[in-house]
Amino acid sequence: MTYGPSTMVAWAAVHDVVPEGWYVGRPSEHPGRREWVMFAFDTRERPVEGGRASGWTAVAPTELRCVEEMARCLGELREGRWP
Repeated sequence: MTYGPSTMVAWAAVHDVVPEGWYVGRPSEHPGRREWVMFAFDTRERPVEGGRASGWTAVAPTELRCVEEMARCLGELREGRWP
């Protein structure tokens, strides 16, 4: 996969703010809904049926904006705020 310069900058921002112990997935396109989605979660949380309490999903109309939104949200989470 080849990213343009803007997307590479957005990914660098994600890596700069990801909270310790968190895993960030790759964005996936959902053409039927015309959106991109990516998920991040705290790997230290014990998974339970029905989902995770410490996870975040970023949704945006483009891949670049999705990655930028994830970076913004992870920065908030890292500072102890819920986006």
